[in-house]
Amino acid sequence: MIGITLRRLAAAKGAAAGFTVILLLFALAFAGPLLTTWHFGDIDFTALREPPSAQHWWGTNGIGQDVFAQVTHGLQKSLVIGLVVAVFSTVLATLAGAAAGYFGGWADRAVRFLIDLFLVFPGFLVISMISPVLRGSGWPVFALLLGVLGWMVSARIVRSMTLSLKEREFVRAAEFMGVGGARVIARHVLPNVASFLIVDTTIAVGGAVMSETTLSYFGFGVQPPDVSLGTLIADATAGATTYPWMFFFPAGLLIVFVLAVSMVGDGLRDAVDPTPRPARRARRARRPRPAASPAARTPREPVPDDVVVSVRDLRVAFGGQEAVKGVSWDLRRGEVLGIVGESGSGKSVTALAAMGLLPPSASVSGSVRLAGTEIIGAPVPTLMALRGRRVAMVFQDPLSAFTPVMRVGDQLAEAVRVHQRVSRAEAGRRAVELLRMVGIPDPALRAGSYPHEFSGGMRQRAMIAMAMANDPEVIVADEPTTALDVTVQAQILDVLREARRRTGAALVFVSHDLGVIAGLADRVVVMRDGLVVEHGTVEDVFARPKEDYTRELLAAVPRLDQAPPPRDLSGRPPVLRVSGLTRTFPLFKGTVFRREVGSVRAVDGADLLVRRGETLGLVGESGSGKSTTLFEIMSLARPAEGTIEVLGSDTAALTRGQAARLRGEVQIVFQDPMASLDPRMTTGHIIAEPLLTLGVPRREALARVPALLEQVGLPASHAERYPHQFSGGQRQRVAIARALSVEPKLVVLDEPVSALDVTVQAGILALLARLRDELGLAYLFVSHDLAVTRHIADRVSVMYLGRTVESGDTATLFEAPLHPYTRALISAVPIPDPSLERRRRRILLPGDPPGATARPAGCRFRGRCPVYANLPAERRVPCETADPEPVAHGAGHVVACHHPGVA
Repeated sequence: MIGITLRRLAAAKGAAAGFTVILLLFALAFAGPLLTTWHFGDIDFTALREPPSAQHWWGTNGIGQDVFAQVTHGLQKSLVIGLVVAVFSTVLATLAGAAAGYFGGWADRAVRFLIDLFLVFPGFLVISMISPVLRGSGWPVFALLLGVLGWMVSARIVRSMTLSLKEREFVRAAEFMGVGGARVIARHVLPNVASFLIVDTTIAVGGAVMSETTLSYFGFGVQPPDVSLGTLIADATAGATTYPWMFFFPAGLLIVFVLAVSMVGDGLRDAVDPTPRPARRARRARRPRPAASPAARTPREPVPDDVVVSVRDLRVAFGGQEAVKGVSWDLRRGEVLGIVGESGSGKSVTALAAMGLLPPSASVSGSVRLAGTEIIGAPVPTLMALRGRRVAMVFQDPLSAFTPVMRVGDQLAEAVRVHQRVSRAEAGRRAVELLRMVGIPDPALRAGSYPHEFSGGMRQRAMIAMAMANDPEVIVADEPTTALDVTVQAQILDVLREARRRTGAALVFVSHDLGVIAGLADRVVVMRDGLVVEHGTVEDVFARPKEDYTRELLAAVPRLDQAPPPRDLSGRPPVLRVSGLTRTFPLFKGTVFRREVGSVRAVDGADLLVRRGETLGLVGESGSGKSTTLFEIMSLARPAEGTIEVLGSDTAALTRGQAARLRGEVQIVFQDPMASLDPRMTTGHIIAEPLLTLGVPRREALARVPALLEQVGLPASHAERYPHQFSGGQRQRVAIARALSVEPKLVVLDEPVSALDVTVQAGILALLARLRDELGLAYLFVSHDLAVTRHIADRVSVMYLGRTVESGDTATLFEAPLHPYTRALISAVPIPDPSLERRRRRILLPGDPPGATARPAGCRFRGRCPVYANLPAERRVPCETADPEPVAHGAGHVVACHHPGVA
């Protein structure tokens, strides 16, 4: 790491130049006094204010003192004070900010109180008041005072960065390994704030020198007969124009030093960061060639009247790298065109090009015509007239697409008024009507809400409403359901169908989910590496794919209607048993004087059983309590309510030493492999960390890494790589190798394949299955993808609003579900077979799950339950008054429902 940092620093020309200048200044400051016969306090009465000469190289001042001797001594004093102040304030800010952010509680409140207290009084005022008292105490006391008054802002920033880092999965992984708080801060937090600390320290050095100069200039810093750059500049200011040498040398050296320090800081920031700087490289790349104007292009064949979007030979490059390589397709009126492909295939770039939304850095050629109007090279007024009126966009992340400080209704009304001459009141009424069309409850009320007050599904509905606002001819939807639960996804797809029916718009639907495409699209474009590899009707592409890549995509998709044969695991001992688990988080208000104002019931009656060598799938919508349940298990501590038994040990009775030893038996693999691996550590050190935590000698731990890499299908040579140098699937293999390093008996898998492309996902699932069978591992597999769960799980547990509502063996639960929530989840999972998918009956659940602060009376599912909605009044009473208890329905099939099996 040090060698890489030094090489990168040497390669940064600005940093190298700045570093050279600083070395020369330090050499001047400490070696300069040895080069002259004059002492900085000596007086030559025969040479008053003499210009530079052979006897006095930089001239003399008003009392005959040698300027060179004075400046070199003053530079020395200023540099020493600057370094002492910068190091002291940075160390204090780092320790205080990291401790406050990581540990929270009283430490956080105390640090924030001190920061606020110090910031009340301006530092200059404090020093001016204290300076007379400290006069004669020497520069160390002055430097200490500057350091004490200079750490607060940096501490706040370090605290904020630490608060963010402590929620990152690689920090959670370290905590679950048993790494102590101080070691987590030292090993994972501080290295990841190093870029800021380095830049901050360099700024602090320059700032401290400037502060010392300013204070000494006004007589509050270094005191005569001692000198610094500040005292020298103060003495020379009055005669700066008459005797420039007295002012030029100290002021010039000060400016040069501050600039050099800034250059070194920028270089160090880049050098200590192992991740690449794509934005910087892109700026250095050749300038993108401008798109050819429509008039300059070769004439093309006429477009048929029923084609609303025609793409021909579209090419898009970023920084010299082609993302789209000659794509051509047509979109007909009222048609749904699905564009599919893995990450990096160019599908989203193609969709953005159709909207004219590519950034200025993109180099674009070819043609995109919208109802005869050329998009490529069109002037901004033309594009503005088209967007929202004739073509509209539904983005993947609606929270980012909406303006956070504007009410949703105002944003919809704005979209109307941009293209239609209507009054503000009429646009407001249109906004409410649009929200009603897409199924937003109480649309008049919710129009006054801000985007963050909507759930994810509601935000996406509102985004579709905005796309419908002006009855466009084309709607482009870029992965509009990727971030949504399967039940909400079904709702959004239904809303899109309704939007097409009401507006008559054609739809370009970009997705990596082949099941969604099968149920929605008329034609399909399959993309790979910026090229169209297959194009045809949805029936032909899915039933009779021509290209190997298309066949690979379809084969890699786990299908709900297909499952591997069951495994006989009866009689095996349990490795995990959870009964009645409850976890509540208090809600507080206030900072120094906090008070509890409510609570969030994240888990409220979870029951789990995992046997040796078995995979238990844990499914449910976002907010159902799945991840909180995992974290409670991984904490290996006494739960608030209920029991957790790991390998026969009740976690409530574990001593600290027993819990530490048990951590080697239970490991976790997180959802996002990039977030779960520390970007500052090499792969070898990441994999060895659990071993080091358990006390294995460093040499022995690192010696095990090559075999672990090969066990998960990676070359041993990859141990020296950093996480950013791997693909997503390779990073997840590294995370699995880390989990296997201590030979666990239970591995908790938190959405381990949801962030991966479908073909990569298939490889990881095959790897997990192989390792389970070879090593006898037990898995607790959390997922929102029921098709994936069916393919890997032996049994399944379904959670809703913090409670287990149904559990059983996989075949029984998927083929004969008894709880209406389970049936809705299964019905919402798309199948990549157009003929089958379009005949299936959907159970659309209304709305989103209640918030975690809500605890409805009776059955917690009844507000969304289709069975309850159709029951006569007398049969609803149990649902309204009592939460159903779990009841066995056959061997191992347990359901918590008052009306199990009722359709």
